[in-house]
Amino acid sequence: MRFIEHIIEPTKLLLAWQSSDESHRTRYVVAELNRVGDKIDLTYLIDSEDFRKAQSKGFESYPAFQDVNKVHHNVIDTFMRRLPPRTRGDFAQYMEGLRLKPDTKLSNFALLGYSGARLPSDGFSLIHPFNGADGAFELILDAAGFRHIQKNHDGIKIGDEASFAKEFNEATQEESIHILVDGKHIGYVNRGLLPSFFAWMNSKRIKNAWVEKINGAPGRPAVYLYVQISPAGK
Repeated sequence: MRFIEHIIEPTKLLLAWQSSDESHRTRYVVAELNRVGDKIDLTYLIDSEDFRKAQSKGFESYPAFQDVNKVHHNVIDTFMRRLPPRTRGDFAQYMEGLRLKPDTKLSNFALLGYSGARLPSDGFSLIHPFNGADGAFELILDAAGFRHIQKNHDGIKIGDEASFAKEFNEATQEESIHILVDGKHIGYVNRGLLPSFFAWMNSKRIKNAWVEKINGAPGRPAVYLYVQISPAGK
């Protein structure tokens, strides 16, 4: 088991939404959570193409913050309800599942970003964009779309090396990054991380990547990578 050794405290997280309609599984970035001093504010990205596309697929708002035209202040407690409390008896196991050592010191805001804060009951998730992270660090990356591309885990093992390739995605009509294991396409880098990944690929900062976790419910297999990023300029 590989652990994340270098924590990047975020100044911003991205709120992504995915339709429950199996024919529209693109993950759209619809809002930002920004750290303003000691407070966390939510701002909808109403002028973005992602927001407009999400609306066309049925997105309205995050249920607790329905006015998309205003900035919502002090939102972190609402989003922390998507995670188990730190006081829970099995919280150490939860941290290990995220590949964070149980004694890792990180803020609640960072925990939201590293966990993704997903629930099975809705299509929302949070994305740590790692913007401005110049030092060496690691992240756990889900292979987006794996269950539609590979259907099952056959032939994929923990420890397998992974690589990344830029491709044009015909479905979304935009540039994407394929995740490859043993030369086989197993998924995509999620769209919220694309700007960072393009920059890391262009500057050759992606040091290594391996299959770290293989799990998921029956019919919904999932694969996660452990990715090492080198310091900028090295």
